[in-house]
Amino acid sequence: MNKNLEKLLNCSILISSILMVNSAPVKPVLAQNSRAVIYAPPSNVRATPNGTIICSIKTVTTINTYSYNNGWYLTDVCGRNGYIHNSQIRFQNTSDFSTSTPKCLVTDIRTGQLAVRKSPGGESIAGLNNDNLVQYIRGDFPWYYVRVINGPNRAVNGRSGWVNANYLECAWD
Repeated sequence: MNKNLEKLLNCSILISSILMVNSAPVKPVLAQNSRAVIYAPPSNVRATPNGTIICSIKTVTTINTYSYNNGWYLTDVCGRNGYIHNSQIRFQNTSDFSTSTPKCLVTDIRTGQLAVRKSPGGESIAGLNNDNLVQYIRGDFPWYYVRVINGPNRAVNGRSGWVNANYLECAWD
């Protein structure tokens, strides 16, 4: 066999081995500042930066981020790895996040009211209607602890409790 051809064949085998190792699925390692909040839903998570949409996050949601590349963060919020643009998230330990809290509108209530509860899924202490305004305080989807800013009557204004986030549309100030 020709020596140049043998070298070329060995090089091809080596490159193929490297590509197979590098393409194996790997669970990413959490990076510093890895907890972020999607603050401007709906937000698309994509298979690759600017690529096909894997899922769309429709509410304010806390996510893990693993790495950063040219404006895109790797996350597993959709149940598999995907990319979200940095314009859609804020990191929880940055001053930008801590000085800004989201306001949320109650939406999509078809009958009755959205219950404000003592605990997630617990006893109801108040009811909210569509277009009532609340302030997000803490919590992870689907349960947010909120303070009522403008409720169905003045008696609920200022009350705090847990609500089902499926009925909220939130945005940062």
